[in-house]
Amino acid sequence: MQIQFRKLIAPLFLGFFGLGLGAQTPGTRLTVDVRVDSIRLRGDTTKVAYALSNRSDSQDSLIVFIVDAPARVTFIGRPHPYSMWLIDSLIRATQPAAFWSKLDLLAPSQTTSPLIFESVGLPAVVTNWVGGNWPLPTCCDDDPPGSAEDPLVTRSIQGKTVGVEAWPANRSAEALLARLRALTLSACTAPLNWIVNTPLCDSLVADLDAAENHRASGASSEAQAAVNQFKTRLTGPDPGTFATGVTSPGFWLLMSNADIVRAIF
Repeated sequence: MQIQFRKLIAPLFLGFFGLGLGAQTPGTRLTVDVRVDSIRLRGDTTKVAYALSNRSDSQDSLIVFIVDAPARVTFIGRPHPYSMWLIDSLIRATQPAAFWSKLDLLAPSQTTSPLIFESVGLPAVVTNWVGGNWPLPTCCDDDPPGSAEDPLVTRSIQGKTVGVEAWPANRSAEALLARLRALTLSACTAPLNWIVNTPLCDSLVADLDAAENHRASGASSEAQAAVNQFKTRLTGPDPGTFATGVTSPGFWLLMSNADIVRAIF
């Protein structure tokens, strides 16, 4: 059942999101690692799973995690125990997002169970927000219109992660290869810096350029081989590991999009 964000979520959001204007403001005195645990592709749908860790040196407990969902949420999972989590697929009444609120808080040194959502689309770079707990303000439902501040602007810590955007109108191999190349360059440079291995980044881009050259000449098998080489470079020596300098969002963003590209050759 869809939760009315303004009436039910907003009071919690306003009451526990820390002011993002200074390191000593209650609610922002935390550092949260947003790990992408996995990305699964099923037809035209992408399923993303996150794990959040509130670092041991944080002063505040985490209560809210939001991921922008421009492709809209088709499914969002409520972690166990169900009674301790609030979920929604909208914020600001109309903005699509995956919203989780941990009502019993995530203390420093703790990690969440998987937070999962699905959208029809393909993996992309999106905005996320985290917020820690702080004392509830005095408020009431009959506050004059416009009196409530926007928590995403004034009471959140903003970052970037992997989410889902709508499929582009052009789904050709040429267009999706060009998109993957652009994502690779973004992952390898500031402000993302999801891959901090310059020689690896150069090799990844070279693989995609080779794939495009082979595609343009009609050599589909060679194009697939170049994309396979791209994927191999991202993978670490042991199962479940990443190559040196590759973070979880960098790995899953590029690996999942490489799978999409390879499938259409």
